[in-house]
Amino acid sequence: MNIIYEDIVLRAIEESDLEILREMINDPEIENLVGGFSFPVSRYEQKKWYENIHLKKDELRLIIEVREAGPIGVIMLTDMDWKNRNAQFHIKLSSRSNIRGKGYGTKATKAIINYAFMQLGLHCIYSYVLEDNLVSNKMHEKCGFKKEGILRERVYKNGTFKNLIVWSILKGEQVV
Repeated sequence: MNIIYEDIVLRAIEESDLEILREMINDPEIENLVGGFSFPVSRYEQKKWYENIHLKKDELRLIIEVREAGPIGVIMLTDMDWKNRNAQFHIKLSSRSNIRGKGYGTKATKAIINYAFMQLGLHCIYSYVLEDNLVSNKMHEKCGFKKEGILRERVYKNGTFKNLIVWSILKGEQVV
């Protein structure tokens, strides 16, 4: 079953998506926008990762696809805690120039939030965003997330420590 929101489709990751995923994880521009880090990933490592993603029962990883542009990114709920009904939210969009600034991330976020609350029965979705990632912070606010606080100097990027903003949204707060 695909999750559809306006012109956005969230769907299962297919083997044909591995190249765009590898492109994103190896993209230094994206690396500088996210809180985590990764080492360069080879085609072999990407294929091995793909072969094992079905083993994780506390994660939902989906491709973001736009009818006109095809696959443009990935959206995830991880650390899904079924007892306490919460999960961590992540999103990455390709850095291709025709993708960003068109509202695709906002639509995909609204789609997964609605799915998480209405279909999965989750109560809270939380996220950590680098303080200087202004676009992502604005998108979280636009989608109904509330700023909970700041984790001071938690991420080391390009020789400096950066703050993380903690965001969350509860069921009933989502913007449809």
